[in-house]
Formats: sequence, structure tokens, C-alpha cells
Amino acid sequence: MDSLLLRNIAVWTRIGVTEEERAKPQHLRVSVELFHSLAPVAETDDLSKGINYDRVIEEVRRSAKTDRKTLERFAEDLAQTLVQKFKPEGGVTVNIEKRPHPALDFASVTIHRPDEKI
Repeated sequence: MDSLLLRNIAVWTRIGVTEEERAKPQHLRVSVELFHSLAPVAETDDLSKGINYDRVIEEVRRSAKTDRKTLERFAEDLAQTLVQKFKPEGGVTVNIEKRPHPALDFASVTIHRPDEKI
């Protein structure tokens, strides 16, 4: 299965379990991989026959405007949105990273949601 991978989309959002953590926006890196045939675009050089990654980035940034407590909730909400809007044949994988603690480079969650489960 082909895929479109968009790695490390920068977003700012209020996220965290405690009110203190959600008090100010935090920088996150979001990566999404949509599993979908790229053949129609490759054969015709016509982006309208595939998934436009500018639109995917817009959806990621729009989704980041909602405050949440956990990365898991953000990843789930985003996966559902991407599957509903772009209908990737093989589903979507979402990875979200943040730096919640000075002792860590980052913490991340990764989920995969097949198209038929959402």
C-alpha cells in the first residue's frame, strides 16, 4: 500500500492533565501517514486525483485549536477527522510528540486507525 507521510507538522496547543500544564500553549510535532494508492496521481500528474497535503496540514492545525488533556485524545480525534475527510484506503497513522519534562527529549503517542473502524 502506498502512503503519504507528513512528518513533524509544527502546532501549538493547550494540552496537559493539569490546569498548570494547559495554562499556556505548548509546541507539538505531529506526523501523519495516510495509506492510499498514489497511482492515480503518479499516472496523471493531477493532484485532484489524490490527497492534497496542504489540506491535511490545515486539518492538523485546525484540530490543534481544541484544548485537550492527553496526547492520546488529540491523536484519536485527529485520526478520525483525517479518515472522515480524506478517506485513505488503508487508514491513517498519527504520531504526536511533546516535551513534557526537561529529562526527556520528547514523549509521543502513535496510533493507527484503519478506514473501516472509524
